[in-house]
Amino acid sequence: MKKKKDFRDTTSTLTEDNTNSKKNLWQVLVEPATAITNASQRRQVRLISALLLSIALMMISGVIYMGFFSSNPAVAIVLAVAEIAMGIAYLISRTRRYQLAAILSLIILSLIPFFNVGLAKDTSSEALLILLIWNTLTILLSSAITTLRNTLLFVIMNFFTLLLFPLIIPTVTFSKIALPLIFNFVISLAILIFTQHRNLLEKDRSLELFQTNEKLQLELKQRKRVEEQLAYRSLHDPLTDLPNRALFMDRLAHAMQRTRRNKDLKFAVFFLDLDRFKVVNDSQGHNIGDLLLIESGKRLIDCVRAVDTVARLGGDEFVVLLEDIKKPSDYLQVADRILHNLSLPSNLGGQTVFVSVSMGIVLSDASYEQPDEILRDADIAMYRAKSLGRGRYEVFDPVMLAGVMKRLEMETDLWKALENHEFILHYQPIQDLLTDRIIGFEALIRWHHPARGLIMPADFISIAEEIGLIVPMGYWVLEEACRQIRAWQLQYPSDPPLTINVNLSPRQCAQTDLVRNISAILKKINLDPRYLKLELTESLIVEDSEGTASMLSQLRELGIQVQIDDFGTGYSSLGNLHRFPIDTLKIDRTFIRQLESANSGLEIVRIILSLAHNLGMKVIAEGVETDAQLSSLKSMNCEYVQGFLISKPLPEQEIDNLLAKSFDKDR
Repeated sequence: MKKKKDFRDTTSTLTEDNTNSKKNLWQVLVEPATAITNASQRRQVRLISALLLSIALMMISGVIYMGFFSSNPAVAIVLAVAEIAMGIAYLISRTRRYQLAAILSLIILSLIPFFNVGLAKDTSSEALLILLIWNTLTILLSSAITTLRNTLLFVIMNFFTLLLFPLIIPTVTFSKIALPLIFNFVISLAILIFTQHRNLLEKDRSLELFQTNEKLQLELKQRKRVEEQLAYRSLHDPLTDLPNRALFMDRLAHAMQRTRRNKDLKFAVFFLDLDRFKVVNDSQGHNIGDLLLIESGKRLIDCVRAVDTVARLGGDEFVVLLEDIKKPSDYLQVADRILHNLSLPSNLGGQTVFVSVSMGIVLSDASYEQPDEILRDADIAMYRAKSLGRGRYEVFDPVMLAGVMKRLEMETDLWKALENHEFILHYQPIQDLLTDRIIGFEALIRWHHPARGLIMPADFISIAEEIGLIVPMGYWVLEEACRQIRAWQLQYPSDPPLTINVNLSPRQCAQTDLVRNISAILKKINLDPRYLKLELTESLIVEDSEGTASMLSQLRELGIQVQIDDFGTGYSSLGNLHRFPIDTLKIDRTFIRQLESANSGLEIVRIILSLAHNLGMKVIAEGVETDAQLSSLKSMNCEYVQGFLISKPLPEQEIDNLLAKSFDKDR
């Protein structure tokens, strides 16, 4: 089978080779001269050469036949001379004179029948019919290979030649030539009309093709323009017209490749964030915010060279790529220039706007493999600059990345902690100074980490706030604290019953369903709302006084008491206190520590107590640690105290023991 297949393949190959050889031979015979380079002209040359070559080959058979088998040698001589002339015309057709060759061949073909009739002296109707047919074929051939004007000349020449026949050849009368003349005229006219119609059709088609081509060219130009616009938009920020993240990352990758090839080439990446941009955007409108971003982009461009790249990543975040840094101090000069220029006031929409910028800087380093790694570290350095006071720059240090990784790990562990019930509550007693009895507790969250042990709130509350975990965590604290105080109320009944203080975070207070959820928890636990005291930060009253007042009113309607925690630290809200339904003020521990010093701590506490009592509020002093502090507070009629002197925060079991001893003592 394999041998048969090989034989067929070989036969097929030989056949194909022979076909290609024949085709190549024909192409060689009709191939135009190399001087003719125009594609259209080369096609015309091939057509005319092929026609003339075909006619010349066919005429050879006529020469042979008339020379050997005809009784009239004159015809053979005419055909032989015509054959030589046709061969010359064929040779000329492959040159730049191919149009002349076409006309020459038509003249030869036109004269052949006339010479045959004249020399052979054959005036029979058959000879005249052959003459007529030959003339018609000549005119048809003329319409195919030459212009309409040349075809018309051949028609006229043939027509007048026929008219000359009776004058040249006496045996040919006008009566004999009349019918061929009429037939020749009709056929020639039909061919001319057909040729003209064909030419008009070709002209119309050419015009249509030209118009279609122009339309396509226009569409291609428009499409190319649209594609260029789309490509530009895909790589540039629509607001500032600066390069976007994709284009910046491409240029950063290119800079990294250049640095790998040439160790002397250095670059630096700046990651910038406008300080207080959200405040400007919210207070003065998004239009002013957009104008500020545009102005900041322009100022950044003014701070760098043309070879450097300024891009906007989104929001108020910008990045700068400084290339070809000659010496390390170069990037510091640019950084100082950026800090100065962006801190200058901006007149935007008739308003003067002041902002500063925090900036993280990463220098080129062979250890970086991907552009994302550089941008990540620059972002980390920028946040470090923000945490250190804003309006400054920080150069990235690997220690920063370790801190971020640790924070990310803590964020992940925090979410798992809520799911795995790793949070616990400690309770710090609150004592009534009048009766020296424990009247309630403040619930304080702790995190019992499976690997790191007990973690205090200062190490994770701010992170929980940022990642949004504080809301579900806060509701868990609230429900757990209410459940516990209800259990202690039943186990250790007193008059009035024990109370529980629970802290609310600003993000919790921003929840529209806060009051409804608190009410649902109280009903679920079956705890009287009067024995739940919610502690709010002083800052919440100052920043959102209107919303806070509405929320506090709803809590008051439920019977829940509200306290201001850490009162007197950082905010001047004394004038606003009378506007809110607040039951108790908690004096911050910083003022309590100063009671024993010679400074004004005593007077501050006295003023707060006086203000609270005048407004009908009670006061809890936090952080009481010495007998002297306790004595001073008693002398100033402070109602309640809380601190290590009374008890540190304790877990549930130890509070049980404390309450048991306290109530046994009272009995």
